[in-house]
Amino acid sequence: MPTDDQPPITAPYKRAFFKKETPQYSFSFSIFFSINSKHFIHIISRMQRFTLGLGLCLLAASVSAIPVDNNVEGEPEIECGPTSITVNFNTRNAFEGHVYVKGLFDQQECRNDEGGRQVAGIELPFDTCNVARTRSLNPKGVFVTTTVVVSFHPQFVTKVDRAYRIQCFYMEADKTVSTQIEVSDLTTAFQTQVVPMPICKYEILNGGPTGEPVQFATIGQQVYHKWTCDSETVDTFCAVVHSCTVDDGNGDTVQILDENGCALDKFLLNNLEYPTDLMAGQEAHVYKYADRSQLFYQCQISITVKEPNEECARPTCSEPQGFGAVKQANQTAQFFRVLKKRSAEAMENVLDVRAELTTLEVLEGDLPASLRSSAQALVASSEIGYDSFGQGFCISYFSVSIATVIAASTIFVAIFMTYMIVVRLMIPSTKEQSVC
Repeated sequence: MPTDDQPPITAPYKRAFFKKETPQYSFSFSIFFSINSKHFIHIISRMQRFTLGLGLCLLAASVSAIPVDNNVEGEPEIECGPTSITVNFNTRNAFEGHVYVKGLFDQQECRNDEGGRQVAGIELPFDTCNVARTRSLNPKGVFVTTTVVVSFHPQFVTKVDRAYRIQCFYMEADKTVSTQIEVSDLTTAFQTQVVPMPICKYEILNGGPTGEPVQFATIGQQVYHKWTCDSETVDTFCAVVHSCTVDDGNGDTVQILDENGCALDKFLLNNLEYPTDLMAGQEAHVYKYADRSQLFYQCQISITVKEPNEECARPTCSEPQGFGAVKQANQTAQFFRVLKKRSAEAMENVLDVRAELTTLEVLEGDLPASLRSSAQALVASSEIGYDSFGQGFCISYFSVSIATVIAASTIFVAIFMTYMIVVRLMIPSTKEQSVC
């Protein structure tokens, strides 16, 4: 029974527990536990059952948030045809997603939605869907390249999806025609040695000619466009870069270097410098299309034989004007014209080189150096040659939302159970005191 100097313990206990406003009231939980041991054991058993049920619910939630139950089995089957490339994928279960060219999902001719079988594929003609064609001198022929994405979800790209860079090489064959002839004179032995043609590449470097290759950049960032050719011999060949274009991957092509190798727009790319016989370069600042982040550069490099004791011929260009870049019409490519042998009017050897750059549009402030290095590391680790999805660990917004809901539910349940324990412990003690 409470005395005059000891107030009842029910109402002040609630206020002290939640708000901690009356520290003068102190209670011993051991007294409550000893008085209400049977009731406490009952509450503990109910808590155990509730905790088990909550654990089963969380387990069910975690099991339900699994990836799409399908994936690509083995390697893709590629058929390099005379006018198109066909790619087929074997899937573990019946396919119900999409196969499309990267960046061209909205174009129906560049996407295949057929499903219901354990095979998914697409056929891409050479003159559609941004299929890239690059001529090569070593080996001599044409490379046809595209990037195909296999998506198992009807609307989104998930962790089980895959992207492959598909490349077909069409070799340009040299045939020798001979005839028999009888000569009654001394036969002269003839020997010759073939010097392999240089192998050229196009790189976009960070800052200057000695910088690291970049694939992610911000608008206005200083980069260096660099063309280099590697040859097994010294002072044998000369290289001239010309006919450079940039496009957004969707047919919007702008010419930045003309057929002579002269710049057309000083704000995009100035006239090139040639430090060596087989190297060209120029500094520039990153730009982008208004509504697309990717830039695809393609240039031609003419390889000529260097005359003894003479300098390599370089283009003579005037100072380029601003806004002089020429937008080219989306002309249908003539693949067979590219494959056939060039006539005598074009004796020089010409090859194609390509480079890609993704521009990040930062409106306020610059991109932090840590984020830029992380983006570059991500690109380096997920080079599409290629299985870009699934190489790293990624968490989607949906997964983060599920985890947040589960965490919030767990905290709410813990607070509610604590409240119920306190209330159930207090009610029997009040009744017992009132009886006394």
